Amino acid sequence: MKKKRRKLLPLGVKKRTTTELPALIALEAIGQPWFCEAHLTDLMVVSMVCQVAAEPGSEVHNTALALFDLLGKEPLDAKQIEPLLMEANDWMQRQPNGKIQDAIDRLLATPAAAGQAISPDEDGSAAS
Repeated sequence: MKKKRRKLLPLGVKKRTTTELPALIALEAIGQPWFCEAHLTDLMVVSMVCQVAAEPGSEVHNTALALFDLLGKEPLDAKQIEPLLMEANDWMQRQPNGKIQDAIDRLLATPAAAGQAISPDEDGSAAS
């Protein structure tokens, strides 16, 4: 069986339409009648990827944890969520593509994607 090759963009270059735009649209949808679970998921993805990719205890890791916490509370408060989301999105845009893809792959391979904050590996690192 032939191994699937991933096409990566040059380091630090992201397709904002796939990494940033869905979360920004979801942020705008908060409080609107058309807000749905898919919007919440788009916001949670940013938090979860940052939790896995960032160093535990780092500023962005703590920001991602705070964002995830806010996303679990009703009603959602866009004014509280926005600065955390923007910080996390900005951090992700500056990371190497491989680091972010590895975090996504880890999320897809673990049961933690069922809606809980991500714990670091037993050795204390959040990303391999």
